[in-house]
Amino acid sequence: MKQFAAVTADDNIISLAWGGDSLAATPSTGEILILDAASREVSPLGGHGLGNGDSAWFHGSLATCGYDGKIRWDGREVHAGRGIIERVKASADGDFLGAGQGKALLVFDREGSAAPGLAGLPASIADFAWDPTDSSKVAVVGAGGARMWKFGEGEPFARFDWGGASLRGEWSPCGRWLVTADQTASVHIYDFTRDYPLHIQGYETKVRAMAFSADGKRLATGGGPIITIWPCTGKKGPEGVTPIQLDGHDGEVVAAAFSPKTGQLATGDGTGMVLIFTFQGDRVLRKRLRLDAGISALAWHPENDWLAIGREDGAVSILSLES
Repeated sequence: MKQFAAVTADDNIISLAWGGDSLAATPSTGEILILDAASREVSPLGGHGLGNGDSAWFHGSLATCGYDGKIRWDGREVHAGRGIIERVKASADGDFLGAGQGKALLVFDREGSAAPGLAGLPASIADFAWDPTDSSKVAVVGAGGARMWKFGEGEPFARFDWGGASLRGEWSPCGRWLVTADQTASVHIYDFTRDYPLHIQGYETKVRAMAFSADGKRLATGGGPIITIWPCTGKKGPEGVTPIQLDGHDGEVVAAAFSPKTGQLATGDGTGMVLIFTFQGDRVLRKRLRLDAGISALAWHPENDWLAIGREDGAVSILSLES
């Protein structure tokens, strides 16, 4: 592993996003930085007042959001009104940009015009996830569980309800699974083929890290220092299956990401430890990297063996794992 590019922001890195060879590093406050991995040039973007939300690339422009209730991209600025916006996300086909604010999901098309979204939801949006196979569908998570909507319809086409709250959601690249990280030390894994939610409890801490492999066959979750790998294949997926559990971290796992190119899994914890796992049949190989500040975000380049690492002190490193 060799570091070949780096940049430092003013605060804890809350998200990293690749747009081609450009890496967007978003700190919790202060300027958002775009690092060109090839030229090492850094371009700053203005932040969002008292706090930034997660950023996302949308048609070659970085979309940003924050506590000021604004969304910015490609020279546009939308003031969505009172209420913080914690994250923006582009649909997999690039047709739409979404942003959750309060009980509404705001949606914009490629031209920047407002598109039909969701309003008057039963609870505030904690997170949302686009269906990677159909941009007319979206999952919204929050108090009570998750609801899956098709735009233009008055009722969810699928849902699961429970007595707690779900805080984060990820839809698998294959479109079959939705996973939520919950307010309790648990996750829900929803199988669309069976209209069935599996509630998995027993984590040491609240799950802050979860990631699907590019083929949707593995789900990594971190609740405490152990990474749990759930198989997402067969008729029932992880139901009734003993998962793979990987140790090696000294602290709570807070970030996880699978490489789209190699299938390797990178995980990071609050002590500064990064582990990189390589799956070879029944064997799991690992590499360790110790940094001097807690890890807060990880992102693999979509085509190269480059891993971006964001830290709590605002530092960002890009490592090359190519042999």
